[in-house]
Amino acid sequence: MLKKLSRYYHTLKHLKLIQIRYQIWYRLRNKFFPVKYPINIKGKDFQKITLEPFPRQYTHYNAECSFRFLNLEKAFESEVDWNYSEHGKLWAYHLNYFDYLHQDRMDWQTGKKLIDSFLEYPQERFEGLEPYPISIRTVNWIKFLAQNDQYPQEIIDTLYAQYVVLSKKLEYHLLGNHILENGFSLLFGAVFFQDEKLLQLTRKILKTELEEQVLKDGGHFELSPMYHLIILQRALDGYNLLKNNKHELVDIEEKLKQVIQRMVNWLVKLVFKSGDIPMFNDSTGDQALKANEIIKYAEQLGFKPQEIKLSDSGYRKFEFGDFELAIDVGNVGPTYQPGHAHSDTLNFVLYYIGVPVFVDRGISTYEKNKVRDEERCTASHNTVMINNTEQSDVWGGFRVGRRAQAATLKDSDNYYEAAHTGYEYLGIKHSRKWVFGENSLTIEDTISPVANYADSFLHFHPDINVQKLEEGLYQVGKLHLKFDGYIDSELSDYEYCQGFNKMKTAKKLTVSFRKSLKMTISE
Repeated sequence: MLKKLSRYYHTLKHLKLIQIRYQIWYRLRNKFFPVKYPINIKGKDFQKITLEPFPRQYTHYNAECSFRFLNLEKAFESEVDWNYSEHGKLWAYHLNYFDYLHQDRMDWQTGKKLIDSFLEYPQERFEGLEPYPISIRTVNWIKFLAQNDQYPQEIIDTLYAQYVVLSKKLEYHLLGNHILENGFSLLFGAVFFQDEKLLQLTRKILKTELEEQVLKDGGHFELSPMYHLIILQRALDGYNLLKNNKHELVDIEEKLKQVIQRMVNWLVKLVFKSGDIPMFNDSTGDQALKANEIIKYAEQLGFKPQEIKLSDSGYRKFEFGDFELAIDVGNVGPTYQPGHAHSDTLNFVLYYIGVPVFVDRGISTYEKNKVRDEERCTASHNTVMINNTEQSDVWGGFRVGRRAQAATLKDSDNYYEAAHTGYEYLGIKHSRKWVFGENSLTIEDTISPVANYADSFLHFHPDINVQKLEEGLYQVGKLHLKFDGYIDSELSDYEYCQGFNKMKTAKKLTVSFRKSLKMTISE
């Protein structure tokens, strides 16, 4: 009971008052005064909009009533069930996002038929009328109308009805990327309908959230490279809209210019030469568009990458010889909405000659189950666990209780050292340093004082062959991996996440020690 109370205390103490207030208000309102979908909106005025070309989305609509999201497919017999739930809530959300309106070879007739299906009984689209899918769908519909220069009045009226619902269900109880998605949707609605109420809400949300959610070095404050790509694409769409259409949001356009430039700089600094991003925190394949596509879109709109030094996001990127190294020394963030954070302090990802060798496991699910708990835990990352205890207490699918705080001790061109507080309540400190040679990398872990036992975990890409040559020496693809100060080592299998519900077996090395461990990676 005491442990449970402590977990709740360390989880809830970080919440903002506005989150608590809206959690209570929304629960009461949903029970006694639920928001109703307005079905009597007719003949709503709007302005046609112009957009420069934007990236195509992944192909998720296969054929007549057949969809594939999260690597799970469903073919509906005759009519789309917009409330379909057998593949989970996130699958249902994707069905209602309508991202597939912007996939290759999507024509007006097919897209409109799908929209018309949704329009038959819009008030009964329970999943689709939650604020997050409304936010994404409305942007996609407006982009689709503009792209085809087609504006059927029944779609226009339904769009405005959805904005009426959204404006009453803004996600202040969650904040984070959810409230920012609400703001980007309101931006499209404000410009499309030239609506004063939507304009005021847009300004209120985006001025505050863009300032808070984009860090000084340009990283998105949830510290997921995948969500960084998603948010950057949405910001670019918003800037595309403001740049090319009549509006009264000059201040928001200027703010978008500033944050987009920083986000582009951060992305270009962190991305590997192959175009991959490190799968830190909640990141996985085939959700966000590829980094190079987003960078190209940004350059098209006038944003040229500028050289920066990564700072408050807590990520670092180094290149030496044929190596590329990304290090995660970021804290759990944001403190009041850590749903996409992992227990992964001092984690790293290493590429050699453009090929991934040491990788982050990534994620395969958002369901609140044992798989998600495992994918977020310390042992699923290239870092150290002491006395079989988590660095940060990740739990409940999207919650974090007690959490490690990281600090940089030294940062130079060929040496980086950091430590964290995750085990201070046990009276133990863990520090790690990376030393870069022309053709080698040395990683040294120090436990102070001596731990009962500590485990260092190393996850290899599925395409990397790992072979033990002798005690303390392994062949890892084209590289050699040597250990000093270890007690024991064990090579085992783990499931590498290639996307939601898509995994591939790979090798994982667990190395036990007590005081210090030195590993050398060399050609």
